[in-house]
Amino acid sequence: MSFEAAVGEVDITPVHPPYPSLWMGGYGWSPRGNHGAIARRLRAQCLVLWDGGAPKVLLRADLISIPRDVNQAIRGTLVSEGLVAADDLMLLASHTHSGPLYGDTKPSPQVMMGLTQADIDAVNGTTWLITDALVQLVRDTLDLERTDVTLSYAEGEAKIGHNRVADDFAVLDTVPVLRLDTTGGDLFAVVFGAACHPVSRGNDEVFDSEFPAVASELVENELGVPALFVQGACGDQEANDPHVPATTEELGTVLGQAVLDVLGDDFDAVTGPISTAMTEVDLPFHTDTADPDVRAAVRAKYKLRLKVMPQTDPNRRHAAMMVKLIDAGELPTSMPMPIQRWRFGGLSILALAHEPVSAYDVNLHAAFPGNLWVMGYANECEGYVADNDTLRSGGNLHGGYEAGWNQGDNVIAGLGSYCVSYAWPGPLKFSDTAVPAAGTTERIVMDASLSLLNS
Repeated sequence: MSFEAAVGEVDITPVHPPYPSLWMGGYGWSPRGNHGAIARRLRAQCLVLWDGGAPKVLLRADLISIPRDVNQAIRGTLVSEGLVAADDLMLLASHTHSGPLYGDTKPSPQVMMGLTQADIDAVNGTTWLITDALVQLVRDTLDLERTDVTLSYAEGEAKIGHNRVADDFAVLDTVPVLRLDTTGGDLFAVVFGAACHPVSRGNDEVFDSEFPAVASELVENELGVPALFVQGACGDQEANDPHVPATTEELGTVLGQAVLDVLGDDFDAVTGPISTAMTEVDLPFHTDTADPDVRAAVRAKYKLRLKVMPQTDPNRRHAAMMVKLIDAGELPTSMPMPIQRWRFGGLSILALAHEPVSAYDVNLHAAFPGNLWVMGYANECEGYVADNDTLRSGGNLHGGYEAGWNQGDNVIAGLGSYCVSYAWPGPLKFSDTAVPAAGTTERIVMDASLSLLNS
């Protein structure tokens, strides 16, 4: 069965003017901004597939993450214009740590970098210029001439990272590749993935679309067709050391060559029709912040941090924000998580929001037969989603960064953990048993994912 396809692209590299902010995202805990240096330009790419019905739109961008309000704005605009159905739009961030700070909520510019309100206003100005460009890219791609294509899928391997949480935890080396060929037999486009944090360049002030862009450019230069990178479940997958610009070139070349190698292999046919679905689950915190007594205990702990920590400490800035939310009656009780499924004949794609760790990729592949592509950083990204083993280990693994708690205190956010930068009150719910109990994070995510995959 053939599809119709179109691919569009736009440069989203902020340059001042007209972009009011060149503040960068990806690293804490002090101000970090670009001053005009660009190693590789940031871009957004849009793939539209038609299988005789409504268009299916995959929009990927070289951004650190997409906040919830931005996801809702992009999706709401395109849906209200009648251009795409909500379940038929998939937004994907590459998670480059050398791009702009995007949005003013999660992560919090105030907590993460101590930015002033004027700086945050500028961040919002840049955010909405990029957002407008993304929406327009979808409009423009939908208007492009359509090409009849066939789809096929295969997997390769690229060893570009390691598991930073624990040496004996999973390392995801798989390189999923979806190829689009014209009905005349010519290659039309390539969509490929990996699961690895784009931090290979290191913490500097240069805009860079990172090793995924090196890989994409290698494929594009070799084959003369668009190559679109999508990120996997890389919450605990770290790029190999050292984190310097030369490593970006090295890892991108390894990944790009792996894609080229796969394209010489046999592929499984991918057919239509495309079935899409999306659900949203609420991931509760380990501490029930809906309980007034619990909120009072949480407030007391954060008030103590305010008392003992210096003004410049990001953990103090976070504590001040939590006390303010509690006093205003606005402390969240859970973290919403969209989960999306696109099913083809011969391939299922599961797109997980936020920063899922590798265990979800491993466990989903073990539970679901057939070709499965697990993507992360999908639609919105507002925190880490760790598995139960990581969550219950707290500060014993990687300082509790992915778990969200440390120092033996699972009631509030761990010092320097993701809960601080993403401005959450504490870690997600876990069970102290090896098998995650009903109502805990891993169980909620796995049950919802498998329900979508099997429906």
